[in-house]
Amino acid sequence: MSEYPTRVRAHARLLSPAVAERLTEYHWRRVFAQFECLMSDADHGTKGAEPPIIPAIPGARRSVVYYGNAENGSYNHHNQIALFKGLYRFAWSNGFRNEEDAGQRVLIASSPDGRAWSDPDVVADVEPGSPWAHNCVAMHATADTLYIVVMTEETEHDETAVGMRRINPDTAYVDLYASTDGRSFTKVRSYGSRIKWIFEAPRLTADGRLLCVCTTRDEGPAILLWPGDDMLEEPEFIRVPEPEGAWFPYGESTWYQLDSGRIMVFWRDEGSSCRVYVNHSDDGGLTWSEPILSDIPDSMSRLYAGRLADGRYFLVNNAIGTLLDRRPLMLLLSDDGVEFNEVHMINDSPSEMRRKGLLKINGHQYPCCLVDGDTLLVAYDANKEDILCEVIDTRRLARPLTQKNQKEISE
Repeated sequence: MSEYPTRVRAHARLLSPAVAERLTEYHWRRVFAQFECLMSDADHGTKGAEPPIIPAIPGARRSVVYYGNAENGSYNHHNQIALFKGLYRFAWSNGFRNEEDAGQRVLIASSPDGRAWSDPDVVADVEPGSPWAHNCVAMHATADTLYIVVMTEETEHDETAVGMRRINPDTAYVDLYASTDGRSFTKVRSYGSRIKWIFEAPRLTADGRLLCVCTTRDEGPAILLWPGDDMLEEPEFIRVPEPEGAWFPYGESTWYQLDSGRIMVFWRDEGSSCRVYVNHSDDGGLTWSEPILSDIPDSMSRLYAGRLADGRYFLVNNAIGTLLDRRPLMLLLSDDGVEFNEVHMINDSPSEMRRKGLLKINGHQYPCCLVDGDTLLVAYDANKEDILCEVIDTRRLARPLTQKNQKEISE
């Protein structure tokens, strides 16, 4: 008798048992509450749990960077944040109503403290009546220059088609804009049309080379690795295998580097797994393992990873295994970058867009983070409509008591 085919996926366990249990309990309670099914006489869903299943971040301060409406553009998305010449800079895509629609432009605002923000300046605009749209896909700061990566595409499309790729991707190209004052920008180079999407600015590896993830038009996902720290140089394209069942069409991935030198990349999966994929490089980004499925839940949205000033690693994402449930935005913390042993809620407030638009979605989404000393700034948007910034004092994020840090505390 012939055997039936089987598929076995490798699996990476990145959550501590305690964090995995809390995320699972939160997910169960949230789904039961969503369908108005109480689990006990005293049940009030995730909002009624005392203490909360996932605690809020103590002392976090939230500000509204931009309030979208019909006059100034009710579509606001693709958040980027950087520190440049003493001010925080927040850039994003701004459109009239729909995602990737004609006239979409790139805006930038500034703040001395992450709480009070200036009126925005225009980075890249579109002529009235033009079918083109600009997307803000990365922002990188040096001591003298602020760079913004802009993906531009023609928006004439088949109105009978559905989804993001209703627009012909063959019209898209990626350019680099630069500014010396953070307000006035000039196009300084083009990466052409080989890159399809980038969604995170390149960051420096321990070897001093800029690195980020992208997806290419015809070659699938790839790592971009520059010769050094200059974005004006030509990056190397290093292809990454796309595992069976997974799909990485937009380059929405993030990374950090461990003390051992290993670079770990976390991938958003459009293959409906509702979990994060992970892979690594042990040679500075020259070669890569095949991404494997992890146990980190994800509602299928952008995510951001990095390292705090105190040495801990973090991952910000919608860590819930329900497709497109982007309301709960969470912060996962890890002492060693391999196992996340704490989780906090950044924002789980009820959210509902005021003005419907094509491919807009409710929730707190597309985080981009900036570590500035003991401050962590999380740039994100609500409902692809309002632009928000969370300012977190990371000294108030207590470490869970483990044998290792119990010894450190006692000493």
